[in-house]
Amino acid sequence: MKTPSLRQSVILLAFPLVTAVGVSPAYAADAKVYPGSMAVKYSGPTPTYSWGMINNPSSSSWMYVDLPVINDDTGSGIDLSWVQVLDRHYSSDVRCSIITVYWNNSADAIYGYFGPNRYSTGSSNNSQTLYTGSATHGSSRHEYFSCAVPPSYAGQTSSIVSYYVSE
Repeated sequence: MKTPSLRQSVILLAFPLVTAVGVSPAYAADAKVYPGSMAVKYSGPTPTYSWGMINNPSSSSWMYVDLPVINDDTGSGIDLSWVQVLDRHYSSDVRCSIITVYWNNSADAIYGYFGPNRYSTGSSNNSQTLYTGSATHGSSRHEYFSCAVPPSYAGQTSSIVSYYVSE
């Protein structure tokens, strides 16, 4: 019987450790920043896109968008979230809330949590961060933000810049 070399022994000893680390659950928070351009418009004018943002170019219509979130954490949900916006309308605010939903087969209906609306404050060329809070989820739930973006004013568009989720 041939004895393994030192190199083969090290590889054989390291293999279980490497494979165990590769399949072990993540224990650190999973945080992601998404570009506003990932938003899906569900009502309103056709958006424009610039620098990863989604913009409402209309001077008369509100734009309504959903911002998808990838749920890849096996924990209990979202610990912290925010949406960064540009509000350039003189009297109307950008509005966003976090939502978590699931399909209930037995009731043939959608159930979920609809977080409180968060609003921008005043018109500015500076971005504003709307802290949308936390939300719990299970394996069959999914999360997203729902936002309303006011019309442009004096040629300046309001926008969703980015959004953040920490699971």
